[in-house]
Amino acid sequence: MLAVLWGWRAWGTPPAPTKSIAPAVVSTPEAAAPPVEAAPKTLAQVGRDRPFLDAAGAGAAAYQEGDFATALAQFQAAIEKNPRDAGALSNLGQVLVKMNRPADAISYLSRAASLSPDQWTYEFNLARALGLVGRLDESIQAYRRAQELFPNDYVTTFNLALSLHKQGDEAAAVDQYQKAITLQPEDASFRKALGISYEKLQKPADAAAAYGEYLRLSPAAPDADKVRTRIAELTGARGLSTTPLSESGR
Repeated sequence: MLAVLWGWRAWGTPPAPTKSIAPAVVSTPEAAAPPVEAAPKTLAQVGRDRPFLDAAGAGAAAYQEGDFATALAQFQAAIEKNPRDAGALSNLGQVLVKMNRPADAISYLSRAASLSPDQWTYEFNLARALGLVGRLDESIQAYRRAQELFPNDYVTTFNLALSLHKQGDEAAAVDQYQKAITLQPEDASFRKALGISYEKLQKPADAAAAYGEYLRLSPAAPDADKVRTRIAELTGARGLSTTPLSESGR
């Protein structure tokens, strides 16, 4: 009955890399909710009071119902029964992140990744939790491990690029943004992020081109006028503002 909760994915959800991972729910950029892997579709309707649900199954049912406190307790019980249950460890970490406790989640996510080093989802979720608490070097390392396990995952690649950008390694960020764009060429947000890093690298022509692609893919974006203004500044059509796009909001 174990259901693995996975992937607060910051920028969409690609197909899963292995048969053990169920198709995911498309997520939003800033508040992505993790889907449930390999859970029976009727699990939430079964309820947590049925005696045939083990602790892990009851935890998954509670999670689906939004009862994170009960899910936490059930996954803790599953781990007490089997401390080497990587799925329960990862699930517990995911619940803690959902409860805005990423620092507490890291030890569980790390143990899950250590027990199952070939599981991309465990590395991805560990990388994200590390990033949430500002441990960028470790987050980047975990994203790189996840990328090795699932090279064609554009979300892993984009999140790695974002982490490199936050760390200040813009050249490496550009390389990863370009890989993400190759994997998912229709995501406009990738082009905007690329443009921001090009600006940091003092490459105005490349930045303007990336912003132009952003507008081509998303002409009705809420910040479209601001981006058009920035393109005009970067291409010399008007005076260059002292406030780069990266500081005036994404």
